[in-house]
Amino acid sequence: MVRLIFVRHGITEDNENMRLSGFIDSKLSEVGKSQVIKTAIRLKDENIDYIYSSPLSRAFHTAKEICKYANVDVKICEDFREMNFGKFDGLTFNEIKQNYEDDFNKLKEDSFSYKFPSGESLLEFHDRVSKAIDTIISKHKNNTVLISAHSGVIRSAISHILSRNHEYHWNFKIDNCSITIVEVIDGFGVMHTLNNTEHLR
Repeated sequence: MVRLIFVRHGITEDNENMRLSGFIDSKLSEVGKSQVIKTAIRLKDENIDYIYSSPLSRAFHTAKEICKYANVDVKICEDFREMNFGKFDGLTFNEIKQNYEDDFNKLKEDSFSYKFPSGESLLEFHDRVSKAIDTIISKHKNNTVLISAHSGVIRSAISHILSRNHEYHWNFKIDNCSITIVEVIDGFGVMHTLNNTEHLR
């Protein structure tokens, strides 16, 4: 059995301002830094064998704080970057609607196949995340693996593990510094914990 612990990074300044933050390196806010410390303390008694992180600082900072208790090195996984929103990175949805109405309507019509200008589609994003997750599951049999990443990454990973496709991507709520645990037994995914934020209260 592979036990996967997914942790979304702490809240960022862009999150607080409702701005898209994909490939841009949005920084943790002061609230986010506090969330990360609480999350690391909550996980200190978990027997974590490996930690993987998105290279973006908001996720890497989260992983490094958890490392203080887990005593394992952080491995960077480029495929765990958030979705690439291209030229819309850093904008709010209202700004996109006001300035790029055609794109906004296309996004509403088909959020899976719509490709962000100079970015990627959710289908492309899901494909890269799924391949990375499959590699980790194959490589770390009988281990507990923590993945510090982004809401989109975690939603895609869960949808892939449980259904082997992208269709349930939007069915999972993933809050900042939430903990989600999925166990994979002989290729069969079992949800253990979803979006737990009790430690932040």
